[in-house]
Amino acid sequence: MKNNSSNGYLEKCYLEDYPLLEASTVCVIKAALKHNLKVDILDEEKSFIKVSDDEKEEYIYQATKTSKDISTYPFITDNKEFVKTLLRDNNFNTPDGIILEKGLTKRDLEYLTRRFVNKSVVVKPNTTNKGIGITVFEKPVTSKDLLNAIKNAFKHDDKVIVEEFKKGLEYRFLVIGDECVCVLHRRAASIVGDGKTSINNLIKAKNEEPWHKLSGRVITIDDNLIATLKRQKYSLKSIPEKGKRVFVRDNSNCSTGGESIDLTEIVPDEFKRIAVKAAKLFNAKICGVDILIDNFNKFDYSIVELNDNPGIGICECPYEGKGQPIGDYILRLLEFID
Repeated sequence: MKNNSSNGYLEKCYLEDYPLLEASTVCVIKAALKHNLKVDILDEEKSFIKVSDDEKEEYIYQATKTSKDISTYPFITDNKEFVKTLLRDNNFNTPDGIILEKGLTKRDLEYLTRRFVNKSVVVKPNTTNKGIGITVFEKPVTSKDLLNAIKNAFKHDDKVIVEEFKKGLEYRFLVIGDECVCVLHRRAASIVGDGKTSINNLIKAKNEEPWHKLSGRVITIDDNLIATLKRQKYSLKSIPEKGKRVFVRDNSNCSTGGESIDLTEIVPDEFKRIAVKAAKLFNAKICGVDILIDNFNKFDYSIVELNDNPGIGICECPYEGKGQPIGDYILRLLEFID
């Protein structure tokens, strides 16, 4: 599969004179210029631009906030449990879980979470983004480890979700208008051994790749990463065998060093239709629908999250795969092009 880790990112997602612009916004700008539209960069740091032609103008914030949005949509998607409740009420598959309020005693937490002990679970803040505060227990969790994960999640929000872990890989379905225009597998942050280099140095090398370095999607060495390695009986000094992929984080977010793999042409259309239906439930015009799928040959899925700011740069210029012309799709949504 084509790897875009070098020149591809520079070509599609980077403007040398405007290094603070989000990659997603750069994709829209380059698409607009390709179609001879006028672009004004109003606030580089916030990626706020204006696109116009002789007939009209559109203000675009971070590539995905446009005049087509309803004002409540971003606030709705920030509340993960509300999203899942609404999805369940409309017969979509989502993980079973509970929401915990800050201030509960240890005894209360043990009582409320007892059904999750010795099972595979995910713990996460209710409104966090970019994988912050999330702990994934793929193997059965002890009561002690579960409570510690809940304590960590409460550092980032006053409400915490504990839910069942669903088997499968996570895919980001990008819906624009009435169409699923891209499907990515977001591979969790990882390194591949060469039989002679330590994990610590492999992480450093990975972070120097343009796709990671220029976008800021680097792997940060912290307690969570060290704990993830320890569960696999590795340390930063370990030297993985040649060809061995070692995952250094549990969450699949690209913002914490993960990588996007374009599988748009491989994923069956029935899953894409589910993503479009989920986005329409929230009247979303640009929406990232995160779905766990274990087997493409079985119509079995679980929607884990909806995103109002799905980061289209990782679709236009994925780490692996050809990528999709997302800038064009957004300009089409805004009726600048046919």
